[in-house]
Amino acid sequence: MRTRSFRSPLLPLIAFPALALAAGCAHPGATVPANPATPTGAKVTEMEMEPIKIEATKGPDGAVQIESFDAADLFEQGGKALGEKRFDDAIASYDRLLKEFDDSRYKKAALYNAGLACQGKKDWTGAVARFKALVDGYPAASDAKDGLFQLGATYAEMGNWPASAEVFARVLERSDLSADDRLEALGRRGFAQFQLHDLDTAERTFRSSVAYYHQIEKEERLETDFFLALALYHMGQISHERFRAIPLRLPEQRMSADLDEKARLLLQSQRQYIDTMRLGNAEWAAASGFQVGALYEELYDAFIHAPVPAELMSAQAAEKREVYYGELRKKIRVLLEKSVHWYDENLRMMERLGVQGEWRDKSKLAYNKLQQLLDPSYRPDFQPPQASPSPAAEPRLPEAPQHSDTNSNEGAPRHSTPGVTRQIL
Repeated sequence: MRTRSFRSPLLPLIAFPALALAAGCAHPGATVPANPATPTGAKVTEMEMEPIKIEATKGPDGAVQIESFDAADLFEQGGKALGEKRFDDAIASYDRLLKEFDDSRYKKAALYNAGLACQGKKDWTGAVARFKALVDGYPAASDAKDGLFQLGATYAEMGNWPASAEVFARVLERSDLSADDRLEALGRRGFAQFQLHDLDTAERTFRSSVAYYHQIEKEERLETDFFLALALYHMGQISHERFRAIPLRLPEQRMSADLDEKARLLLQSQRQYIDTMRLGNAEWAAASGFQVGALYEELYDAFIHAPVPAELMSAQAAEKREVYYGELRKKIRVLLEKSVHWYDENLRMMERLGVQGEWRDKSKLAYNKLQQLLDPSYRPDFQPPQASPSPAAEPRLPEAPQHSDTNSNEGAPRHSTPGVTRQIL
């Protein structure tokens, strides 16, 4: 993290009221007393300077202690504390600046950085308050754009998905977005809609993100492909969710139609995951490779848990039932073979790319489990199908890798999932 702070080399003029002393400021257009030594008609330069305050307090021994400070001092102290992750100290410095120097040129940056400090200590309510003060107080400022990104991400950290989606809709109304900004806002808005289980709306948002990329890909170079990969991956997730939701039901004619639809969604989801892998973002590619393997494993489980004719479920039909499931496993073994192939390929890809963490662990665990199931000597205990089997647990999304996003005057990272960090001024 970094802050961009600056100090004027000129000392401000000081006015001395009682114990709390505030500096006066020279303003353009103010009347300047004539200087007898200045020739008539000579140009007079006027400078506007930040005020300085002096406070007198009594120490433990009763002695009076004098402290002088200005907005730049407090901003510098806050930036040093923030860089050292002393978040409480940073917040105290920025809040004091905002209280004592309400009209300072540092106000926007102090609000923003105080919000970052609140994020650092996971005080999401405090972060929301600071970022809202920034975006509501300075809606037309370029800093408000960054404040909106941070506000939407903070709502996401809180799990307030409606508010997060609304904030990123506001971001998309701005006219000062770069291509990376627009893709990030679309990706985060779609992600919030996905978390709200509004799959149709989320799908439209992600599709518009991909369409926008194809519209500008020949004219503009992206700083990161992270949010494009996020959109592609979640399009696969949406098809995957719909695949999971299709039951296999009796009678046979209905089951055949269910199976056709389930197979269609599997192939659609697989294609979207493969598109994500081809983009080349290592983290999302690893997640996508795992999910393709999961698709075939889940289809295998759907067959195993599909309803069977009532005559096979009686106690007297135990032997026939064992024969039925034995033959079924032989016929659908190919699904496990496809699944283990994808887990194996995913592990090889992650080895090449140096990807560690959740998706590598999940892929290794799934690969080892299926190798056991494919072993001819392995005999699983029979489990009769449940009336309403619960779907496989949705893997948690990977955390976004940190990466730089620069513009004309800022260079610290902004992106992470869901929270983001970039300091300004």
